[in-house]
Amino acid sequence: MSPAALTLVLVSVCMHAGWNVLGKRNAPSLASFALAYGVGGAVLLPLTLLGPALTALPSEFWVWLTLSGLCQMLYMGGLAWAYARGEVSVLYPIARALPVVLVPLVSLALLSSRVLDMWDGLGMALILAGALCLPLSHPEARRFSTYLTPAMGFALLAAAGTVGYSLIDKQALGLMQGAGHTGLTAGAVFMVLQAVMTLAWAVPLLVLLPAERSRLPALHQQGLPMLVTTGLMMTCTYGLVLIAMALTDEVSYVVALRQLSIPVGVLMGVLWLKEPASRAKAVGTLVMVVGLVLVAL
Repeated sequence: MSPAALTLVLVSVCMHAGWNVLGKRNAPSLASFALAYGVGGAVLLPLTLLGPALTALPSEFWVWLTLSGLCQMLYMGGLAWAYARGEVSVLYPIARALPVVLVPLVSLALLSSRVLDMWDGLGMALILAGALCLPLSHPEARRFSTYLTPAMGFALLAAAGTVGYSLIDKQALGLMQGAGHTGLTAGAVFMVLQAVMTLAWAVPLLVLLPAERSRLPALHQQGLPMLVTTGLMMTCTYGLVLIAMALTDEVSYVVALRQLSIPVGVLMGVLWLKEPASRAKAVGTLVMVVGLVLVAL
């Protein structure tokens, strides 16, 4: 991975953990996440003028964009519904860690990606093992049923959404570059289009789900500045990752390095949200960091 791509991912890491913790503090819901993301995309809409015109993109690109918006919506819904039922310092790492294992496997099976070596596999296994340690904060939690909760189920939904959009977006960015975009313009334009498409997928659910409709007055009370701030963080953090994806050949590495947000998110959850600290969280986070170093090197 090039130094430029690595730098972009590291900046994205801090922003991603920040908006997740901010979202948890402000009553998480699909409505809050999707509307903020859509507002962020609307503010950055002029970026779609960068590079070749949108009409120059092939029809296949728009299919990938539509599927990407669906996966992003599932990801945001999974995160929001998980955070409403549990601790961000436990659920955020799990939702972030599982794609490190799943993306290479799916990429190998469907996209003929290269086979990752032994050190990659060991690092990814450590990341997964560390994530599974996080919920084990007390002896009573050390049983399999600890993982069979609605919060864990929604965290798995978020992980599945991440796998989907990570692989889909790599294909879409390749089509954009084939149409004349650079890595920079492709990432900038796609992050805006994806935010708008995600909101388009979310709106029907917001209308159909009473629990989500009931959240809308609370969002109004928070005010537009908070919505815009959160939306810009959400949009720009993934925009940086999209640019990094365009600058590297192996999407699995980008997805893995993004997991550096895991220890940052755990610390924010404990220090900012005052969630319980435990030895299991400390050990799990340390194991993840070791795994991330192996993957990065």
